[in-house]
Amino acid sequence: MLGFLHNERVVNEAFSARFVRTSASCPPLDTQRRWLALDARGGRVLHHRADEHAGRVLFDRDDAASVGIRLAVWDPLSAAGGGHLELPVPVLPRRPHCWNAALLCCDQNGLQDHAGGTFRVVLVGTDHEGTFACVYTSLGPAAWSEPIYTAQHPDPGGAGGGYADPMRGAVVRNAFYFLFQGRTSILKYDLATGDMSVIRLPPASHSGRSILCTVLTTTEDGGLGFARVEGDKLCLWSMEARPNGGALAMEWTQGRVIDLRSLLPVINLLGFADGLGMILVWTIN
Repeated sequence: MLGFLHNERVVNEAFSARFVRTSASCPPLDTQRRWLALDARGGRVLHHRADEHAGRVLFDRDDAASVGIRLAVWDPLSAAGGGHLELPVPVLPRRPHCWNAALLCCDQNGLQDHAGGTFRVVLVGTDHEGTFACVYTSLGPAAWSEPIYTAQHPDPGGAGGGYADPMRGAVVRNAFYFLFQGRTSILKYDLATGDMSVIRLPPASHSGRSILCTVLTTTEDGGLGFARVEGDKLCLWSMEARPNGGALAMEWTQGRVIDLRSLLPVINLLGFADGLGMILVWTIN
């Protein structure tokens, strides 16, 4: 791990993405002012523009929607970190209530996390008509696809309604996953089929803070998982195939449980480092 990106806001300035080195072998990188880091994979970073009127984008997506969703893909290891490609603004029929996006890097054979290859960006969100998804690909015409919609919000009366969550999503093979409905569910978008579906998370043993302290993860075998703080424990879950009659059914299985009482107080979970099995936490000393 060479470092991590941190979205910060200096007094009287817009949010910016600052790179924090964790290894002396990593060259210093300039702070990307007025750009927020949304995702990072395959040596690239997905940014969102944080203008003066959209400084609260991670917390109030309406401001960003009113001026257009401006995304960019940055290659920080290119010459002087100058590989910053702004994407065209996706054309949406309505202003979304909220949205999130994820990045997938691949080579010409479709292998994921391939530095220097093509990339795709998946944008998901909700508006008053339902849940939508569209895809930008750097291959061929390099354009956004037409947005596809579900007929209505899945479980509109659930916690958090049908809102997409701004927490970083997960990519497992050709599927994108985002926290959804107040972090009680996961919104899945299948890149191969274009289908969207909702996966319910198992109920938390502690309400309130446990739901907020949730991040999506990937497992050692490349499957989907999530981590959640429940009381003074960090619980790790994975999606496993289980026999169900003559077929296999996917269900959540609880794995490792980490006692947090011997550590510093955990305020929140900040993210997950793919390939390292590392969960980033916010704590105080």
